[in-house]
Amino acid sequence: MENETNTSQEEDAPGKSNNGETESTESTDATAPVTDPKATIKIEGQTFELDASLAQEDKTLKVVLQPHFASIENANITREVKDGKLSVTIVKRAQHKGYAA
Repeated sequence: MENETNTSQEEDAPGKSNNGETESTESTDATAPVTDPKATIKIEGQTFELDASLAQEDKTLKVVLQPHFASIENANITREVKDGKLSVTIVKRAQHKGYAA
C-alpha cells in the first residue's frame, strides 16, 4: 500500500506532466525571478524583444506569435532567466509528412 501512495504523489508532483505535451521549463522561472520588463525571443533565426508578461506562459506566447510564425503551434518552447532577463527559445518540431498514394 505504501508504494501505491508514493506513486500517486509522484504523479501529482508539480512540474510532472502525463498529458504528452512538452512542458516549458517552469522550474527555471521559479528559481530566478524575472525583473526585466522585456524578454528576448528567439525563433526561426530571428531575435526580438517582447513584453516579459506575454512570454511567461506557452498559451499566451502562442496566441501572440501565431499570426507571424505558424510553426509555433507545435514548437518546443524553453525558457531561461539570466540576470533577471527572460530568454525564450522556440524550436520548430519536425512534422510527419503524409503519404500520397
